[in-house]
Amino acid sequence: MTRQLKVKIVNKKPRSECLEDPKVKEWFELIGNARTIENYSYEFPRFMDFVKSTTEIKTPSQIIETRIDQLTNRDMNVKRFWETVGIKYMHSLETQKIRLNTIKSYLRTMLSFFSKNHVPLTYSRGELIGSIEPSEKDKVIHEWIPSNEDVRLLYRLANTARDRAILLTLYQSGFSEVDTANMKIEDFEFYDTNGNWKLQLNEDLYTARLREKTNILQQTCISRECLEELRIMLQSRGFPKSGFLFVSFRNEQLGVRGINEAMKSIVAKAYNGKSELWKTKHLRDAFMNGLEKAKVSDEMKSCFVGHQRQGARKEYAVTEDTIKSLYQETFKHLTVNGFGSTSRKVEELETKFTQTTSELAQTIAQLTTENRQFKQELVKMSDAINFLVEDLGKNTEEKYKKHMEDVRRKAVKHA
Repeated sequence: MTRQLKVKIVNKKPRSECLEDPKVKEWFELIGNARTIENYSYEFPRFMDFVKSTTEIKTPSQIIETRIDQLTNRDMNVKRFWETVGIKYMHSLETQKIRLNTIKSYLRTMLSFFSKNHVPLTYSRGELIGSIEPSEKDKVIHEWIPSNEDVRLLYRLANTARDRAILLTLYQSGFSEVDTANMKIEDFEFYDTNGNWKLQLNEDLYTARLREKTNILQQTCISRECLEELRIMLQSRGFPKSGFLFVSFRNEQLGVRGINEAMKSIVAKAYNGKSELWKTKHLRDAFMNGLEKAKVSDEMKSCFVGHQRQGARKEYAVTEDTIKSLYQETFKHLTVNGFGSTSRKVEELETKFTQTTSELAQTIAQLTTENRQFKQELVKMSDAINFLVEDLGKNTEEKYKKHMEDVRRKAVKHA
């Protein structure tokens, strides 16, 4: 049974008729990813327009039909007709001064169309994408991969716990904007059965999820700093137990565009002159640099960011303990507030203060009790001393009288 995908296509021009072609619909059914379909829906009509202007083919179905017929031809010029069209299409994009990455994206769309219809185009290494002539803009690299100091400043200038949590999720966990936007509260064990926040202080939260784009498992951790911002954010929303983790002020899912706009607004505040260079996806690159600084192996890097591991190794599972231990080393290069957020540290100090106050109160109560007992002992000792003094006085007086009587008798006897 085929799935019926409901995809909201947002294009800069009206929806092209070629997207209604059966071969395009079959192509989209096999992809199954809404965001990828949205991108292809915008890019494929450009290829179709080129085909119509340079060949006699008018529909996507005709492209596939001619491709099938040509594959059995012994004349290589005929057999590789569509490979040649693809190269000409690439050169036409180059003449339009389109950026290198954009050209690559258009070519991947073309290749995907043929591949998913089971008639893939075949090129030797470097024959297609590898031979793209970079534009003048591409010859001077202006990539901005944010450093830890850059992110620290962005963190300080973020106005809300939500924006700080998004920033740290992207930077300290390596999630893409798509996967971050699709996170749900029920995906994480934030609360106990009674709805109380149960995560411990100064502990990172292991998480494993299939990436939205590739369905490849991504194993990483949400940092203790990020968890604190998430706790503050969820507290302001009344600690909900379900729904999207990041929402707009209308309590609706904050999509990729919303995440990008939120991050860009912080960048504009912190680095107004560099805001045009900002790309939110580079926070994921910054996370990869943290893994590199921690000397994490390439295989484990793939696990952390959800890339396909190579060879037989991809069949072996990686344990939670392995990810958490490697993450602790990586986090040293990604922390924005030492090893815990300021609010978390304040909470720790408050806890320690409360505990110390309680212990001091117990000590004072114990000393008060002991003092009362000591006073009672003093009263008893005082009474005993008074009794002894009184008793001693009586005995002394009687002895003195007896002594004086003996003296008197002796005096009378000698007289």
